[in-house]
Amino acid sequence: MKSRKHETRGFTLITALLLLAVMSAISIGLLMMVNTEQKVGGGDAQNNLAFHNAEGAAEKMSSDLENTFRNAQAPLPSDICAVSNFPPNGPAGVTYTTYTVAPLDANGQPYCQGNALRASAWGQIASGPNTGLYAQLVPISMQTTVTQSGGQQVSMMRQAQVALIPVFQFGVFSDSDLGFYSSPNLDFAGRVHTNGDLYLGVANCCTVTFHDKLTAYGNVVRTVLPNGLAAAANNDNGQVLIPKATQGCDLPARPSCRAIAQNEGSVVGAGGKPPQSAQNNSWQNISLGVSYYNGMIKDANYGNPGGTGAVNLSLPFVTGTNFAYQIIRRPPAGESPNSPLGQSRLYNQAQVRVLLSDDPTEMLSNPNNTDGQTIRLANIGPYAYGVQTSIPAGLPGLGTGGKYVTYFATASTAMPDATQFATAGYACGGVPNNPGAILPTGGGGLDWPFAPIASTVPNTLPGNAPIITNNPTLGLTVAPPQAGTGPAATQCTNGNPPVCPANDPRPNMIPWTNVPFPINEANPAASPAQTTWNLLDGFLRVEALENGNWVGVTTEWLGLGFARGVEAPTVPGGGGAGSNPVNPDAILILQKVADRNGNDAIDAARSPFYTGNRSPYTCFVGKPPELLVDSQTTSPYFGDSYWGGVTAPYNVQSNTQFNWYPINFYDAREGEPRDTNFGNNSCTPNGVMNAVEVDVGNLKRWLLGTTGQTGTLVNFTNQNGYVVYFSDRRGMLPNPNAGNVKTGDSGLEDSINAASAPGTPDGALEPINNGKPFSPEDVNQNKVLDNFGSINEGLGFGYLAAPLYQVNNSVNRGVLRNGTPDPYLTVVGRMQQCSLASKNWVSSARHVLKLVDGSLGNVPLRPDNNQGGFTVGSENPVYIQGDYNSNANDPIWNGGADANGTAHAGVLADAVTVLSNNWADVNSLWSTPTQAQGNRPAATTYYRAAIAAGKNMSFPFPNWENANDYAFGTDGGVHNFIRFLEDWQTTGSTLNYEGSLVSLFYSTYNTGAFKCCTYSVYQPPTRNYVFDPDFTTPQGLPPGTPLFRDVDILSYRQTLTSRTY
Repeated sequence: MKSRKHETRGFTLITALLLLAVMSAISIGLLMMVNTEQKVGGGDAQNNLAFHNAEGAAEKMSSDLENTFRNAQAPLPSDICAVSNFPPNGPAGVTYTTYTVAPLDANGQPYCQGNALRASAWGQIASGPNTGLYAQLVPISMQTTVTQSGGQQVSMMRQAQVALIPVFQFGVFSDSDLGFYSSPNLDFAGRVHTNGDLYLGVANCCTVTFHDKLTAYGNVVRTVLPNGLAAAANNDNGQVLIPKATQGCDLPARPSCRAIAQNEGSVVGAGGKPPQSAQNNSWQNISLGVSYYNGMIKDANYGNPGGTGAVNLSLPFVTGTNFAYQIIRRPPAGESPNSPLGQSRLYNQAQVRVLLSDDPTEMLSNPNNTDGQTIRLANIGPYAYGVQTSIPAGLPGLGTGGKYVTYFATASTAMPDATQFATAGYACGGVPNNPGAILPTGGGGLDWPFAPIASTVPNTLPGNAPIITNNPTLGLTVAPPQAGTGPAATQCTNGNPPVCPANDPRPNMIPWTNVPFPINEANPAASPAQTTWNLLDGFLRVEALENGNWVGVTTEWLGLGFARGVEAPTVPGGGGAGSNPVNPDAILILQKVADRNGNDAIDAARSPFYTGNRSPYTCFVGKPPELLVDSQTTSPYFGDSYWGGVTAPYNVQSNTQFNWYPINFYDAREGEPRDTNFGNNSCTPNGVMNAVEVDVGNLKRWLLGTTGQTGTLVNFTNQNGYVVYFSDRRGMLPNPNAGNVKTGDSGLEDSINAASAPGTPDGALEPINNGKPFSPEDVNQNKVLDNFGSINEGLGFGYLAAPLYQVNNSVNRGVLRNGTPDPYLTVVGRMQQCSLASKNWVSSARHVLKLVDGSLGNVPLRPDNNQGGFTVGSENPVYIQGDYNSNANDPIWNGGADANGTAHAGVLADAVTVLSNNWADVNSLWSTPTQAQGNRPAATTYYRAAIAAGKNMSFPFPNWENANDYAFGTDGGVHNFIRFLEDWQTTGSTLNYEGSLVSLFYSTYNTGAFKCCTYSVYQPPTRNYVFDPDFTTPQGLPPGTPLFRDVDILSYRQTLTSRTY
């Protein structure tokens, strides 16, 4: 027993030691495990942190890349690579070992050198809401490697695609709210996008059919109109068909097409930013659901929750201070053409510029230019005795050895009015000091019974282009004395030939003269300079991009001519029906033959030519002729350059200078604040527009070298054709709200005045409506009322109703009489004879561009391959008269291919109005200017061109307005984006249009609000609107097409390849 105890001694100790060892091992294991877990967990945390830092760096790259393209229209490779220099300001211990952004070349290799993005190519956008659109694609590689302080490292790669999207790829685009409402049937292919709210509706009788995606960065509105009226109660409850898939609404089957219900907008009521009603809880399913629209209609709720994926599309220079209308403006002095804004201006993209101003220094990029190509449009200086121009065939050679010359239009208070003389009367001129007097035999009156008056406000008239011919002091004219102060009128004797009275108390009264005797009249003015005045004036400069340099071609263009007959030409060149009978090669048309009685023709019958016994002058039996014939050329259109010599008796001007009128017409939308038919010949100065016409067909002939000398040198490769830029700032005043410089604004914003039934201007901006950032009158968005443009309105339009011929009762003083400028004359009374405005000088910013003779085959193309296109960019409104780039025989209207001679055409302007083949300027001024029906009949006409222009802002429907005019307060909708001035409805005429409708900005020159449907402005056409499928491919786009920027991320991955650094 004792032995056994000895053998077991220490067992407990050993067991305890073993347990201790086991426990120690477990403790050590646990400790090691905990340490390992801590290390592993810490490493994972650091790796996760590195991953997120890398992800954040990639996001910053994407944002900086997008900003690069927003700030420069055509960034260089170095601009893109410069994004690599601005990594994030990461937390302490984080190092951005790699941070590179670069474009990729054709081999997929990054590069940062060169003057252009070499690898950019046209292709279809692969992702995002603009998937499928063709765009100029710029592949971008982005790489970042982030290293943490503990050595953890994550690399991230992104592949991006910068899509430069042509705006004319859209069938309809609007930078602001876009409205389809209360319209007739519309079936318009092409995508639709707005950066504002999309109003969807159509007249109760009708259907609007879409064929492609609809996107709105704002909301989709179904239940109200833009002026706040209920849609269902105001003829806006027709059928709206939207495809559920591509081509889903195409005929004949319409395989996947659905009519949107009234309650299927993205908001339940009014839109706005922010929306003025709640979000529709079902919208996500309506927009994206397969059983509804499957993503074919999307919104974004202005980037707030509730949107379904639309994006904002804007021009690259648009910011809070630079607005899209700058694309058509002249650049201010000192702006670099390579700046982000400068690159986008059509002025800098053009190959031909046509510029007019009252101050010649405003038109020169180099004011010290002395090339002699800035020409004053008056019979002074080098053109005192006319301009040698193109002439119609068949004119005999001049016996003097001189050349035929055309004079700039001039007016005189000594010219009798051919409309006011009785057929049986005998007249020796007019009635000095009493322009409205009646001759004893029943004749009387003067064609220009009054000279323009001076403005009472300093610095509001053309400081360097006075209206008076040959006035060395550059002074202004004076108004004729008050009526009734001059000697009584006398009458030619009734004989054959009649004899002018020998006892006429008026010395040297020679209103109808036999050149070379000068045309002067001693009364009523004190000097010859105060009896005549220029009807055009201002300075003209035309320049072209030839061999990389801008070259003045003004004298060359004026040498081709600048005058036409009573109607605009429809055929280029001369010799045929529709051609220009005066200057057959003229490109720029500034004046037309004086149609003194407004019958749209020149009376051929003239009375015999006699000489009186006081001094050589002409008496006429009965009614005087409309045009004076030059005694040396026997032509009413031309003088003889021989008589323009420097020594007496040859330094005399031709009386043909009085045979011209400016090209004026009445735009009732601009002239009338309300849709009111006054039933007479009255109008307002705000609606009298003076046009410069571009004969498109003759421009093409010049570019081809058929006329002139230098047209073939004009660049046509930069833009795959030609861009012509136009700006007429005559009459424009400095903007006191923009540094007192001319900005391109007309200064006529006081145009809505919804609180006043007659539309009387109140001198204040309209209230800002809920959900809107600007007043509806603040079209240039500077938050100030710009009404400075009325100060010099109507200076050439004479006087209001009695007392006549008193300066204080002139049209201009009527505009300014009540303190607040009123260009509509709503208080003091209207201009009673709008026909007088057809003949007189337009003194204010009421100057426009008219495109004529642009039918199929007349629009310029590239001369090397007969392809490409032609775009007109204009700071002023553009009026397209007659067929343009198409005609009735064009096969496209029956589904055929492009005809030979079709150009890819575009027009970008402040506003665009179409005038039919039947338009005549005289009809808008001589009949009833406020009644389209019976006075301005339209005819079916064809237009094919992309149009980018402005419109007016919407505002609440006034409570005084007639319920039938429920569209008042809107911008007119898509169907009225192209503006009209004629009666298309009564004549059953169709407006055929193929192109793209783009509203890029609000109109800042033509500021008149849309008005309908008393039909003072127009009666609607049958609309045949078609999207031009040529615009879906790069080669089919017009030159100078603006490009939007959209950055899309194509791929995103972590690089797991081990780094060697």
